[in-house]
Amino acid sequence: MAVFAYSAFAQKIEMTKKLTRDEVPVTVVQSFQKDFTNLTENGNWKLIYLEDMKTRKLTPEFYEYSYKKDGDKVEIYYKPDGTFDHTKGIDPPTHTSQP
Repeated sequence: MAVFAYSAFAQKIEMTKKLTRDEVPVTVVQSFQKDFTNLTENGNWKLIYLEDMKTRKLTPEFYEYSYKKDGDKVEIYYKPDGTFDHTKGIDPPTHTSQP
């Protein structure tokens, strides 16, 4: 019984992939630019996705923009449709864009 429960749970795993800005969907980049107009720090984009180990299907979860500010990591998350989701290490924007 425990083996069955483990195999059902382990069918999807979370993965990440670094992206260039050109690989990020336009809706995500546009929302980011509208929400964080005063952000001047250079950062990196990353895709966080689930991979179904049985079917090998990839499902995007979030696009993350991250950078260092005063030695601390800042992370900004958007859903694949360009909707703002959440931040870590920085206050969220007072007004968020909708795709």
